[in-house]
Amino acid sequence: QIYAPIAHRLGMNSIKVELEDLAIKYLDPVGYKEIVDYLEKNNNEGKTMLDSIMTRMKERLAEHEIKAYVEGRVKHIYGIYRKVYMMNRDIAQIYDVYAMRVIVDTIPQCYNVLGIVHELYHPMPGRFKDYIYTPKPNMYQSLHTTVIGRGGQPFEVQIRTWDMHHTAEYGIAAHWKYKAGV
Repeated sequence: QIYAPIAHRLGMNSIKVELEDLAIKYLDPVGYKEIVDYLEKNNNEGKTMLDSIMTRMKERLAEHEIKAYVEGRVKHIYGIYRKVYMMNRDIAQIYDVYAMRVIVDTIPQCYNVLGIVHELYHPMPGRFKDYIYTPKPNMYQSLHTTVIGRGGQPFEVQIRTWDMHHTAEYGIAAHWKYKAGV
C-alpha cells in the first residue's frame, strides 16, 4: 500500500510489479496459488500463441520496412489477481493475460504499427487507449489495443517508442538520466 504506489507514481513499473506480486503472495497465498496454477496449466498454449503472433507481426513489419523490437509477455500475477478477485471477473474474461509489445523509433511508426495490428487482427470495440496523445499522470505513454487472435483468443498489443519504453520501465527520473547519457 505504500511502496508499490510510490513506484507506480514515479513510473517505475518493473519495481511496482515485483512489489505487488510479492505482496499478494503473502497476503493471499490461496489466490496467488490459483493464479500461478492457471498460468502454469496454460503456459504451453499461451506461449505457442504468443510465438505465432510475434512471428507473424515481425514478418509484416519487415514487409513494411519498419524496424521494431517485438516481445511477448504474460500479465503479472497481481494484475490478474486485481481483476479476478477485486473486480469479480472470471480469469477467462481477462483479455490481457497475454500481450505483445512492439517498440519502434518514432511516434509516427507507433501509429503505422497500430494500423498493421488492426489489419492482421480484429480489434475489440472499446478496447483501444491512446496514451501517447493523452499520457497518464506518471508520464506513461503507449498505444494499447486488444485484438482477437486466431482461435478467438483475445490479447493486448502495446506499441511505444524506445524513449516511452525506458520511461515506463524505469521511471521519469531514470529517463532524464538516460536522455542525458549519464
